[in-house]
Amino acid sequence: MKEHFYQAINETEHLREMEKRGGDKFWIDRFFARHLVLFYYWIMVFYYFVSPANAYDVNIKIEEHAFKTYSKYLKNNPNDQRIKEIAQDELNHVQELNQALSMLTSV
Repeated sequence: MKEHFYQAINETEHLREMEKRGGDKFWIDRFFARHLVLFYYWIMVFYYFVSPANAYDVNIKIEEHAFKTYSKYLKNNPNDQRIKEIAQDELNHVQELNQALSMLTSV
């Protein structure tokens, strides 16, 4: 469970990085982003108890979507080293989640 808490913190840091780059231009975007993170965390905690394999699958899809979003941003901002690092972090996390899912489903 501790690992999932750290992942939520990590996602919050990624949110702040995108806000620094203009992602906080509209108050409604900030409102939804900050509140959905908390809502998402507790929904996933519940989901892990109910169906861990499906919860991992949802997380994989979210991380893949995040990578695609960062990749789109990098097309217009190819020199943004921090976002490149974050995009790589997303890919690494997808690999970790896939490994965890395979261990979970092989049991």
